[in-house]
Amino acid sequence: MWGVLAIYWKQLKHVGSWELLSSRIIWSFLLLIIFLSITRKSQLLKIWQNKKHRKALLSTALLIGTNWGVFIYAVNADKIVQASLGYYITPLVNMFLGITILKEKLTKIKIVALTIVATSVSYLTISAGQFPYISFILAFSFGFYGLLKKTTQVDALPSLAFETTTLLPLAAAYQGYLLINNNNSFFNNDIVTSSLLIGTGIITILPLYWFTKGAKLIDLTSVGFFQYLAPTMMLLIGVFIYNEPFEQKEIFAFISIWTAIGLYIFSLVRDNKKK
Repeated sequence: MWGVLAIYWKQLKHVGSWELLSSRIIWSFLLLIIFLSITRKSQLLKIWQNKKHRKALLSTALLIGTNWGVFIYAVNADKIVQASLGYYITPLVNMFLGITILKEKLTKIKIVALTIVATSVSYLTISAGQFPYISFILAFSFGFYGLLKKTTQVDALPSLAFETTTLLPLAAAYQGYLLINNNNSFFNNDIVTSSLLIGTGIITILPLYWFTKGAKLIDLTSVGFFQYLAPTMMLLIGVFIYNEPFEQKEIFAFISIWTAIGLYIFSLVRDNKKK
């Protein structure tokens, strides 16, 4: 789902990046609160009263808000390929955090795969000729977000609701500013735009919910390798649908990355057979 979201955001290119970000927060908040109220699983007060959970989720709210904003900007500024590079770096950050902080162990094949990926991403970064700040902001914001979500014992949807509640005041203030100046796209545009803005809540909640649930079930290193699916889809969309430049050096690097992913999957299958 994350891999194809660039197409969705492109349909809202006529809406400003800050307005898209604030709309995304507001509609995610509203949909989550409605669902949690119906199922009676809010837990927001309990989260706030628990100091450890409160500090962790305030941090994740800041990280995911930054990630959302930068990604929307990248898509609308025709920098989807650079965004995809960011999500190629993200798994490296996840794997590094898994090894150094969570003390996860790697087999020899996994070490080879990780080395190939690290070399390919370094090559891409250096050959770009300029520091890809968009890529690194996306990578590190989501890498640390994944670590905190994995180590915080809070259910997926209540934790997402807490994060959107934290970001809500800023989002509401910006939407209020737009309303006062009669520049709000939700009320001053066609029904398609309004519907797509509402839909930003759904396309935000679902993949984050799946990610949070999945990250708790497998080790962070494996999460990192599975995350190469989304940026590869983004890359293909950027190159073949929106005609963004994709040079020979990038082709070589991405082939290397997928060779490493193949090695990693092979090691997972082999380890499972041994067990």
